[in-house]
Amino acid sequence: MFMTGVVTQRASRFYRVYVLVLMTIIYALNFVDRQIVAILSPYIKADLHLTDAQVGLLYGTSFALFYAVFGLPLARLADGWRRNWTLSIGLTIWSALTAASGLASTFPQLAAARIGIGIGEASASPAAFSMLQDYFSKARRATVLAIYLSGNYIGAGASLIIAANVLSRWQEMSRDFPSLHLVAWQAAYLVVGVPGILLALVAILTIREPERSSERDSLANTTTTPFRDVGRLFAVMLPPFSFIACSRKNAATLEIFRNVLIFVLCVIAAASLIFVTDRMLDPSHRPAVFYLYGLPVTTNVLQWSAMALGAYATASWARSIHFNDPATSRLTMKTGSFVRLVVAGGLVTLISYALTAFMFLYAKRYIGIGPEAGVTLGIISTVAGGLGTMVGGRISDFARKIHPAGRIYFVCGALLLSGCCMFRQYTTNVWILFVCMQAAASFFHTMWFGPVMATCQDLVLPRMRGTATAVQFLAGNLIGLGMGPYWIGLLSDITGNLREAMLSVLVLFPVVFWLFITAAARLPKDETSIQVRSRSAGGEIKH
Repeated sequence: MFMTGVVTQRASRFYRVYVLVLMTIIYALNFVDRQIVAILSPYIKADLHLTDAQVGLLYGTSFALFYAVFGLPLARLADGWRRNWTLSIGLTIWSALTAASGLASTFPQLAAARIGIGIGEASASPAAFSMLQDYFSKARRATVLAIYLSGNYIGAGASLIIAANVLSRWQEMSRDFPSLHLVAWQAAYLVVGVPGILLALVAILTIREPERSSERDSLANTTTTPFRDVGRLFAVMLPPFSFIACSRKNAATLEIFRNVLIFVLCVIAAASLIFVTDRMLDPSHRPAVFYLYGLPVTTNVLQWSAMALGAYATASWARSIHFNDPATSRLTMKTGSFVRLVVAGGLVTLISYALTAFMFLYAKRYIGIGPEAGVTLGIISTVAGGLGTMVGGRISDFARKIHPAGRIYFVCGALLLSGCCMFRQYTTNVWILFVCMQAAASFFHTMWFGPVMATCQDLVLPRMRGTATAVQFLAGNLIGLGMGPYWIGLLSDITGNLREAMLSVLVLFPVVFWLFITAAARLPKDETSIQVRSRSAGGEIKH
């Protein structure tokens, strides 16, 4: 029987904990499906004859662009439709396409599947964040979100463990399925994809839609046409529909000019980056992925075109929020502390994704490990990352009681320790030291997630939570996942030195610290003025 009724905040403690655990498992599976390419990359690279940049594109941009762009409309869907259904349908889509990746035999096929996985996974966190905050009180928010977000590291670790076992044992296992004609990395995709379809059935049957929070600002107006709003958001984000949408706004001529100018600047930036990076690469490291009207489309063409589209879509969406929901625009993109936290989080994610994408390939190339070492790395990532996220949430909730910006100051200290560990990890050829530094880096580096996410949620009204979550994940995926892995892959292909390429991302830490510290200075004032700033912007949502 479908549990489609609405449950109030008086739901039993056992049921609320059950929902939290199930959502954490779903989020973990989210990361199993997206992260498994990290350990499979050496074998996919050899089988499909890929460059390091293509590995970075496969791991990052092909997934991140569509995850980020679709995350914005799906966040609006989470704010206005049944969140339990949004989550379950997305889980079905991304799990089915993960399994379909096991049938891919070319780079374009695998990249296309990754695009679909990104679209499906974009539905998960906006819906989950919104529901969890209606199930649990504000005082426990960082702890609850930290537990949920620990699924990130549990899933990343589990992907290494599962893939390592399949890679190590496939020769033996393939004798039991001789008609499949699959290589080990294809089998690994099937193994992690199919269970998600079953988990989606459990979710739709047992997760009830919670009653939305009563913490409403008096001018809030929840949308009653969520699917129409989703369509409108897609229209304002993508050309040529975005140009048409601009013509319907006040000062239409000026707005069309501004939108076209942003589009042109994005195209110029992409063309310039393609020209520069293609010429920095040896011809053997910039093969054509395919040909379009006889012209070669290289990995750089795909990367920088995708990033330009993402930048344009983000700018167009931000302008749409400015016109249609000025209160949300004021409390997010026009609030200094919120913007700094989001950008800093994106850069921290860039460092994390960049190193994770090539960690196994690095250890295989410089230390000489085999696929069985993935189990060790997986256990470390699961235990250290999960513990770091949960411990960080608990300590940061305590730190907030001492100082309004205590969460952020705590995060700065944790990241300082993680940066030192990362530097030592990628300057050693000793496996034991590499593993120890990976454990320490995972523990400290993951402590930022819950505190920063919870702080950003505290800076908006309840009806804006899904959108605020999408903004945070937009930065994490467009900046972090879209740029991080490709940064390392491209530098590795240019220099021929993967170690130097991986160490290069550590230069971002000083920028991160500056953003967090300046955000902390503004945080108390921004948090206490939410209602005033919302009303001054105009709280009604326009359609």
